[in-house]
Amino acid sequence: MQHYYLVTDLGTLAGGASSTASSINDKGQVVGSSQVAGGSNHAFLWDSAAGMRDLGTLPGGNGSGGSGINICGLVAGQSDLGGGGGKTHPFLWSQAGGMQDLGTLPGDNSSAGVAVNACSQVVGNSVLTAGGNLHAFLWTNAAGLTNLGVLPGFTDAGVHAINNLGQVAGYCAVAGAQNRGFTWTSASGMQALRLLPGGLGSDAVGINDLGEIVGSADSGDVAKPHGVLWNNKGFALDLGILPGGSWSTAFCINVFRTVVGNANWSGAGSHAFVWTPQEAMRDLNSFIPANSGWELQAAVGVNIAGQIVGVGTINGQQHAFLLNPQCVC
Repeated sequence: MQHYYLVTDLGTLAGGASSTASSINDKGQVVGSSQVAGGSNHAFLWDSAAGMRDLGTLPGGNGSGGSGINICGLVAGQSDLGGGGGKTHPFLWSQAGGMQDLGTLPGDNSSAGVAVNACSQVVGNSVLTAGGNLHAFLWTNAAGLTNLGVLPGFTDAGVHAINNLGQVAGYCAVAGAQNRGFTWTSASGMQALRLLPGGLGSDAVGINDLGEIVGSADSGDVAKPHGVLWNNKGFALDLGILPGGSWSTAFCINVFRTVVGNANWSGAGSHAFVWTPQEAMRDLNSFIPANSGWELQAAVGVNIAGQIVGVGTINGQQHAFLLNPQCVC
């Protein structure tokens, strides 16, 4: 059985030259950011029927970005508020209500939404006005924004993902030390993830509904991290690297343990990869036509159907892509 992917160029919003995808849901809807006329970026929602839709900005804003989408089509992201200063707020967008401003944590200056689950829980990051420390938050319609805290010995926490059970994946940081990946639940709070043997640091980036987490960790050389899968017992599996490469990082995992990310290789720059327990890490560029004009640079999302989204270059332009798996039996 041989596999390959059909590549769809998601294009750009009107007037824009570049785009990047951030997430895909199980219906094949994609969110991300695209340049618009004038050079700023706007959040977009893409589907196969309507193509790419501009989600706009919060009132007064100039730019926005889409980061996460749930099965209901709710989109999480961030928008600036205009007026200079770079202040952003997280938003939750719906077809019926448009963009809802989720605010910031008390005392914080700027914040961004990064993911949303099927229960409409949003996670994101907020920056303290004084000192600039990073705070991870969970937003619910009932409670608003809740600070998720920090691991002992660390000063900052950032979040990347939330699954449909409310389990959160992210990292903690402190000056002078390597970051440490964590998982958080409302019952157990924040728990550090295991390091690879000899390792100094890690980052938890994606989580599926089985509680399996992917990200990156090093084995003593912080310049050469590897993609890692932590199972739901907390054990860490090194996903390896591409041939000729030295580093990799994983961004997303579906319930079938298909993992996507990016890694360097024997040539220049980075390539998108897919990893499965059966076939290990493979360069996604080897599964599309050689004359397609594409160089797939990073894969950031994979859904239950095995559809993959990410960013690459098509004839020299940076565009978001969608890969649809095909099979030749």
